[in-house]
Amino acid sequence: MAEQSTSITYLTFQGPHANQFVDGVVYMSVNPRPSYALMAAVSYDKPLIGHVGKILNAIPVVRPQDIVNGGTGKVKYDSVNQPFQLRGQDTKFVDEIGARDFIIFGRNYKVHVSKVISDTLLEISHSIQVDQAFLGDGFVSFKIAPHVDQTAVYDEVYNHLNRNECVTIFPEGGSHDRSEMLPLKAGFAIMALSASAANPGLDIKIVPVGLNYFHPDRFRSRAVVSFGQPMTIDRADVEKYKQGGKNKREAVTKLLDQSDEAFKAVTVNAPDYDTLMVIQAARRLYMPRSSMKPSIEQVVKLNRHFVSLWAKLKNDPNLQVIVKKVKYYNDMLAFFGIKDHQVDKLDIRPVKAAYQLTKRIAKLVAMAGLGAPALISNLPLIWITSYISKRKQKKALAGSSVKIAGKDVLATWKVIVAAFAAPALYGIYSVLYLVYLVKRKPNLSVRSKITRAGIIWAIQPILHYLLMRLGDTGLDIYKSIKPLFLAIRNPEAGEIIRSMRKDLSRDITEFIIQHAPELGIDGSVSGSSSNAGSLEVSRTNSSTNLDYENIESSSTSRLKESTNTANDDMIPESYPSSSIDEVLLTYSSTDELNDSKYQVESIILNEDDEKLSPLSQI
Repeated sequence: MAEQSTSITYLTFQGPHANQFVDGVVYMSVNPRPSYALMAAVSYDKPLIGHVGKILNAIPVVRPQDIVNGGTGKVKYDSVNQPFQLRGQDTKFVDEIGARDFIIFGRNYKVHVSKVISDTLLEISHSIQVDQAFLGDGFVSFKIAPHVDQTAVYDEVYNHLNRNECVTIFPEGGSHDRSEMLPLKAGFAIMALSASAANPGLDIKIVPVGLNYFHPDRFRSRAVVSFGQPMTIDRADVEKYKQGGKNKREAVTKLLDQSDEAFKAVTVNAPDYDTLMVIQAARRLYMPRSSMKPSIEQVVKLNRHFVSLWAKLKNDPNLQVIVKKVKYYNDMLAFFGIKDHQVDKLDIRPVKAAYQLTKRIAKLVAMAGLGAPALISNLPLIWITSYISKRKQKKALAGSSVKIAGKDVLATWKVIVAAFAAPALYGIYSVLYLVYLVKRKPNLSVRSKITRAGIIWAIQPILHYLLMRLGDTGLDIYKSIKPLFLAIRNPEAGEIIRSMRKDLSRDITEFIIQHAPELGIDGSVSGSSSNAGSLEVSRTNSSTNLDYENIESSSTSRLKESTNTANDDMIPESYPSSSIDEVLLTYSSTDELNDSKYQVESIILNEDDEKLSPLSQI
């Protein structure tokens, strides 16, 4: 009997979904293969966004949360006495609700309806824990999320996979601005297992893709796109999935757990914002022995490994002491209004600091004079972009139970508004100039007047770009004034801060080296004299060719030019790097994957986050 041939296809899943429609564009800009992305039907049906989605061959998906509607009457849930029932008051369950629908009430409590017993009584499939103090003894209003038949979506995904085409999914279900990933939806796991079950000759590789932004709501901020190692679906799990029932659920759960672990290798997941700030501060203070500054890929990878170390050792007394010191150090910097990378600039004599301060203020005044006209001309663009994006932010926040501030929609609407508002504004200025020529230059021909107005319209984007570059330099000079002023006014405070940073940096570095085995790396000392004290790890080559070899070279080259002068609060100016960096940065702690433990990193969205002009930070 001839052995059945196997074809390889890819199902990529991205996260965290922190930047709404921008995420898809960012991913597709670095993905070496054409892909078909799943897109919310509510967005697919919008005039502009939907048109772009159709051009990109997006697959529309109706999400239950997009068609939620209010239910008649009120409901009451008793998790103690009647955990599998939901009672209604003045409700119309028979007419409004069907089996497999979801009922949402209270603080976003959600129950799955298994049976409609009467107009005032529902049977639910699973009990949930609720805050009875919040619900009280009375009834509360509720919403209905209808069950959606996704058969057509699954069929379309299967067709693409069977044609060896790449399918892209954001498994969190929607964008958000949290510091950690949302629980993964089971849909992508069901798609992968179902397609494998239907076509035994199909080898589906599931590829985790991490989208790591520095400032996702700002123009020209930076991001790192990390392609993790592809996961192969176990044929035993496919067979269990075919059996249905409990075995099917176990197969889906196992694949979800494996995917969640794979995501940890390509994303930064902190339990809360404060913890993330402490981890980023610790990463800046970590001081290996080389004088090389880490690249943006290394910065993100260090963040990942620091998060991993935090999760494993958060109850360690020594770590808790370091965390308290880091918080105190951050508070000290905030009090004096300086950034971590500016601390080294405090080591300067007051006389020299006064000279530097005078010179930089003069430069700042000159740049302000040059850039003010261009900035004023772009104020309408800045205002309308900021105004509309913030309105969309409020609307998104009001309609979501997972968003914290709604920042995940800001960049999308800034881009959309600017794409239309900028040409329109430049057109208005060109028309005004044309009116001026008509009234003040009557001797010019009509063709000459129109040509001049057209030139004015064409050069405005160039002037806009020059304004941003000038603003970058001016903002950098402005931020350097504070440490100089502190060095003049209170040199003793500067010395205290520098000493504090040095001691804290030493403590953090020693702690990292001491607990290197906690990250699963070899803590042996390298024999190289030039890298004394560094760590070593052996490389394991991947057995799977993803066709992603060209990502790093092509994408990184776009960043080199913009990062030569990088100097922001994310990367200290004097931040060195060494072989210990390379170990911490390239090793993946995902032990479940038997392939290579290395990630392919891709850099996109150029420019330094802190060196952004006012127009860039709208």
